Amino acid sequence: MNAKRISATIVGITQGAIGIAAVILAFFLYFNFLDIQAMLNVPVELLPLSLLILTVFGLFSLISGFFLLYES
Repeated sequence: MNAKRISATIVGITQGAIGIAAVILAFFLYFNFLDIQAMLNVPVELLPLSLLILTVFGLFSLISGFFLLYES
């Protein structure tokens, strides 16, 4: 394996992990698992916007990571 393929694999796995973490955090916020809304001090008015941003960021990160892994 050359250096480009190794770095693309590492970056792809990292992006996938960040995407999964963002989507899981969005679900935890939505269902208020372990009272995470109060712990992160998220106002109820901004909850839909926070969920949208986290979900979109997570999905784009997952897709980008999978493309990097598939390419290498």
